[in-house]
Amino acid sequence: MRIAFKHITIALLLAMLASSQAFGQATDLLAGGAANWQAFDDDRWSFVNGELHGSTAKFDGDKTDPESSTFLVSKETFSGDYIVSIELTFDQGRYLGVYLDFGQESQSGIWMASGHALDADAPDNEVERSYIKTVENGFWIVRATGELVVQKGKRIKLGFSRRGDAYSLWNDGKLIAVYRKQGGYPAGPLQLRLTNSAVRIHDLQVKTGKGR
Repeated sequence: MRIAFKHITIALLLAMLASSQAFGQATDLLAGGAANWQAFDDDRWSFVNGELHGSTAKFDGDKTDPESSTFLVSKETFSGDYIVSIELTFDQGRYLGVYLDFGQESQSGIWMASGHALDADAPDNEVERSYIKTVENGFWIVRATGELVVQKGKRIKLGFSRRGDAYSLWNDGKLIAVYRKQGGYPAGPLQLRLTNSAVRIHDLQVKTGKGR
């Protein structure tokens, strides 16, 4: 998969950069507070001074343990081309998963992550593997990976996008991983997932294509 990623053509990269000019006004998903989200868990997620704070009950549990993960689902569904931009700080752990075009009933769509769930004693400068996975009826397949350094307490910028058939993951404006799915997936609500982590999300916006 790393080899395939390295062979992404210059034309594809230029097309992705050019398409960023074709996006309209951003939707601020933090502006409305909890009203913008469903399945809101007050024990795990809260809005503090305009920021979204999330934390799992455990930081060293098995990923299948309900206390080691927590989910938050947006009430808004974005279709067509869009870019999800997030600025955040990890206070514990390094794991944030973002689901795009994900169907709750079909359990199918695209899942991206800032990194896998690390051991509690993992060094702060450990190089992460960010992921793009497809989910088909609950069956997960890694489609693309990229390197990402995440440090506890350091503010970072992440981007998750769909442009045509291409799903992409970005860090500080740098393209990390791309996966192309012919026709993409049907639109579904944006979903966040934490595993063994605590995070402060300072900014969360979605820009959609023009003419929508």
